[in-house]
Amino acid sequence: MLVAMGLVWFAGALWNFQREIASLDGAALPVATFVLTGGLSAGVVFVGYRLTQSPFAPDERWSIVGWTAGGLLVTVSLHAATLSIRAAEGRPIGEPQFPLLVAGGVGALAGYGIGELLVDVRRTAAQAQQARDGTAFANSLLRHDVRNALQVILGQVDVLTTIDDERVGEATKRIESQVEGLYDLTSNAEAVTAVLTGEATPEPRNAIEDIETTVATVTESFPDATVETALHDRLVVRGTDALRPVFGNILDNAVQHTGSNPTVRVTTETADGVARIRFADDGQGIPEAQRSRIFERGVTTDGGSNGLGLHVVSTLVERSDGSIYVEDSELGGAAFVVELPIAE
Repeated sequence: MLVAMGLVWFAGALWNFQREIASLDGAALPVATFVLTGGLSAGVVFVGYRLTQSPFAPDERWSIVGWTAGGLLVTVSLHAATLSIRAAEGRPIGEPQFPLLVAGGVGALAGYGIGELLVDVRRTAAQAQQARDGTAFANSLLRHDVRNALQVILGQVDVLTTIDDERVGEATKRIESQVEGLYDLTSNAEAVTAVLTGEATPEPRNAIEDIETTVATVTESFPDATVETALHDRLVVRGTDALRPVFGNILDNAVQHTGSNPTVRVTTETADGVARIRFADDGQGIPEAQRSRIFERGVTTDGGSNGLGLHVVSTLVERSDGSIYVEDSELGGAAFVVELPIAE
């Protein structure tokens, strides 16, 4: 369709060239006009051929053809309207076919560009939606299967509790604790996915409950670590369910990257309608030159290039209308500070 349109326009350019050769003394100007009009028509032929070789579906191709024809029609109509107005005013109009050919060629190419761009945008949006649907389904399936497996494990733990043995009893408690942690992990994954896909919005929540749950989990997983807290009794902020895995990731990093027998101090304070949750450790700290980069995708706290954790943490905090940054710790290491708006 577009190839035929371009060939018709090329025939018009050739006809105009023959008229100008016959009416003008020199050949330079007719050749220049033919190069311009013929080049534009050749461009339409080229994009038409390109469209036939493209991976677009038939309906997408027809959409691009429609935009191309629409661009040609609009520009030619506008130019014809200006010529009509000039004629009505009694002004002389000479060789109107040349500007019409130029306007039509430019309009057709512009319409093609707009049509292809819109089709690409729609395809990208559809692929993104498919990816979100697939991720949501995979997460749902994973949570379902993991939780079913955990139920089986808990059933076997109930059997073990009937055995009167101190070592078995201790092992049973640890298994139950780990099962609870896995339940929390599946819930955290669900919360993170909801925020990253835009399905969750910040709501009032008590950040102290999230912090205390995180501290309890970390101290149980890392018995050699000392976690000190100085928290409000209640601190309601605007946030999502993803705040708990955010705090967990920060606290885990502080404990694991600090060395043996680490100490981490978690504190809360408020000022000017903002809550500040501070995680300070006694590790080696983070050089000031690196602090502006550690929340970028692919950057780790040790200067590597395979990190995603802090980048995702930063994204989750920002989508709770908050911010996160690093400063020096009074314990000698680094302090990660999460700022969140206090909920009214």
